[in-house]
This record gives sequence, C-alpha cells and structure tokens, in this order.
Amino acid sequence: MELSTSTPFSFILFGASGNLAKLKIYPALYTLALKKRLPEQYSIIGYARTEMDEAAFRSLVAASIRADMIEVNESLLQEFLSHVHYQSGQYDKLEDFTVLQERLNVIEKACSTSTDCVRLGYLSIPPTVFTQVIRNICASGVRGKAGSFRCIVEKPVGHDLQSFEAIRTTLMECFEEKEIYLLDHYLGKEAVRNLYYLRFANPILERLLKNTLIHHIEVTASESLGLEGRAGYFDEAGTLRDYIQSHILAMTAMLTMRLENEHGFRESRQNALEQFYLPPAVHLNDVILQGQYGAGKIGNEHERPYSEEEGVKEGSRTNTYIALKLMTRISRWEGVPFYVRAGKRLSKRETRITIQFQETHPVGKGSFPNRLDIILQGEAGMRLHLQTKISGTEPAFRPLIMEDPLVCVGDCLPEHGILLLEAIHGKQQWFLSFAEVHAAWRLIDPLQAHISHPTTPLHLYSAGSNGPKESDEWMKREGTEWF
Repeated sequence: MELSTSTPFSFILFGASGNLAKLKIYPALYTLALKKRLPEQYSIIGYARTEMDEAAFRSLVAASIRADMIEVNESLLQEFLSHVHYQSGQYDKLEDFTVLQERLNVIEKACSTSTDCVRLGYLSIPPTVFTQVIRNICASGVRGKAGSFRCIVEKPVGHDLQSFEAIRTTLMECFEEKEIYLLDHYLGKEAVRNLYYLRFANPILERLLKNTLIHHIEVTASESLGLEGRAGYFDEAGTLRDYIQSHILAMTAMLTMRLENEHGFRESRQNALEQFYLPPAVHLNDVILQGQYGAGKIGNEHERPYSEEEGVKEGSRTNTYIALKLMTRISRWEGVPFYVRAGKRLSKRETRITIQFQETHPVGKGSFPNRLDIILQGEAGMRLHLQTKISGTEPAFRPLIMEDPLVCVGDCLPEHGILLLEAIHGKQQWFLSFAEVHAAWRLIDPLQAHISHPTTPLHLYSAGSNGPKESDEWMKREGTEWF
C-alpha cells in the first residue's frame, strides 16, 4: 500500500537556508510531489535568519532539487514551487514569530473548511537555539490548535544528557507528547527498517541470532566524504555525538530488540537500547579509540587534513573516527561483544552489520568462520559466507558466498519523505522516544568526557585509508580483526 496523505498541511521549516534543508528536505518534498503523495492543498514555509525574498528562496529550493535529481519535471517543479513561501526572522524574537503566525493564517485560508490543516514545525536548527524557538512557537500561536501540530526535532537532541533534559522539559511545557517527533533519518531508510523485518519474516535467521552461535558483531559506518559545509556543527559535535549516539545505537538496537507487534515496537526498541553497556576495563582507552583524518587521496582527488578544512577551529581535537566496544544485558546476546566503528574520509561509503559465527571445531585447510554481512548502504545486500570442499583426498575448502542485493522494491521513498508522511498521519513508530534518547546520552556522556580530555590520544589517519592503524591493533588485542 502506497503511503500518501489527503490531509491539508503546512510544513514550517526552521533553518530553511541550512545545509540539511538543501541536501535532504527539499528534494524529499519534491519527490513526494512527483510521486503524487501530497494533497492539493499544502504549503511549505521556510523560516531562517537569512534575509531574502520569496523569489530568491524559491530559486534556492529549485537549485537544491536540481542538484539532487538526475532529471527534473520542470512543469511539476514550477507547480511545487507555487506552494513554497519564505519568512525571515530571528529565533529569539517573539515578534518575528507573531509575524510568521499572521502569514500562516493568510496562507492557510485555502484549507478546506471541513477539516483542519495539520501544521508541522521542523527544527533543523542548532541545539543551542531549540529552547528559544520552541517557546516562541507556543507563545506566538504558531502551534495552532492542540492536537493538530507536529513538532519534529532533528537529531541530535541536545549535545549531552543535561542539555537533552532541558530541551525535553521545554518541549513538554509547550506540547503534548503525541505532538513531539524526534527524528533520526536513519529510521526512515528502508534498509535499516529491513533489519527488523528480516528477523521478523525469517524464523530460521532469528534462530541463528543468539550467543551460543555468535562470536562477535561488527557495525561499520564509513563515508568517504568530509565536512561538506557542516564544519560549524561538526567541529563541536564530532563523530561520537553526530553518528554513534543516534544512527549506530538505533541500528544496533534494531538487531537486538525483541520481536513485537506494532503496538509494542517502540518500547521493545527502547528496551534494547537501554540494555547496552560499556564492558569492564582497566582503562576507557581499552573500550574506545578516536582518530582524526589527515591529508590523503581518495580516488584521483587529493584531500586536505581535517585541521585545514574551512570553518574548523585552529588546533581542533574533534574526532572524525571512533571505534567502540559495547555489550548488552539481553539474555540471548549476553557475552557477545559489539565492535562499532564510524568515520569520515575513509576509503569507501558503506554501512554494514557483520555477524561472525562461532567456529565450533577445526574444519580444515582454507576454512574460516561463517559470517553474515547485512549491508545497508553502499552496495546494499546480504552475504552469507559459507565454505565448500575442494576436490581431493585431504579436506581443503574454498569460500561459498550466497548473496542477494537489498534493493528497494515497491513503495520507495526518500527517508525524510516517508517520515514526513508518517508524521502527518500521527504515526510515531519510526521516531525516537524520549527514553531512547535519554538512554543513548547516558551511555555516550562518560565516553565523550574521556575522549575530550587533552591527555586522551587522538590518532591521525590518512584520508582514503580504513582508519588509524591503532584501531587495527586495538582489534588484534581483542583477538579478532576488522572485516
């Protein structure tokens, strides 16, 4: 069944001139229009501090769509842009939000009198201004009627547990919990959702996922790109807070959570995330390792070091690579180590979960432990690594790899597009709960405090490599190696 909406809505994007809006949100909205998933009556209102008129804003939106799409339907694009509006204003000035509210009332006159417009406020803004924006949304009347508003907060929610709790308090002072949507766009990716449904739909696979059969789990999220204009945000966040805290932990929880029906789904995912813990160690350096990329070459392009990227502070110790060991208290996974790594300017773009199975007895020459690769990004697919005997008297073996691509088949939408439609319908299943974000920050905070200390090593690695050599040595001390 194709997901669409006939409900009139106003999509108010705070941070409308930012990098995320241009890279992800405008192309996703255009795709929804292209696939006829939007109602006749809808409006997209950009709000930002940047001074520009509506024509300039529409040109910005059109340029971002053309940069993302291989081919653009020009007549449809022009019709889409007729729904696009812009309002400049400061985030800390209530009077600017009052002007926005008056503008919304004019734009929404086209809404059907028989139904209320849904308003969606999308906060694509730095965490430092969340509180001001939330309070002004409510005080100005932008929230509209209770129950018809969706406050969508892009991850990360805060920069640590304390700031998250402050944002949660502000949100709950203004909105009902059913109006709050904490968005991690990875949970809109079909391949990530399929992590759960591969288990749900294949009992034979689910029976293999237990500690008596598994040696360890590896979760890798590598990208060849650098900062791509996000230095202002990333230099403050780093890979641990930007990637591990949300994307990686959410994916790993999808692997370890109990299988539940739709009503218990979020609670089960939340419980799985809450069960992760740091293994006992003499020193935190035995649990986490950080790196930063230097100069190097990716393909035919020479890349500058992180320290010379535009917008990076002089002498920055921000990590662009993290390797981390986690464990879980869930009984079926008890004792199985989870080795996680994520980084920028690595050799290739790939998000992968690898499950290495136990080698219960010696097999013979050329043998290796069985493993299952679930590749979510890059050359998406599943690979089951088995082995088969080579002809001859003595037992010797060669690899037997069974694989199939995990391509999207059916109703394929960009992650921000599908999450937007689900928010309009009031579906929160694939949005984070407060408890999940709380559990993630509680796990991450002591690690962040450790790696931020000036005496904690920050290992350099060449752009285009697989990360610091110290990461490989760390894994060898664990008795294994990265795949």
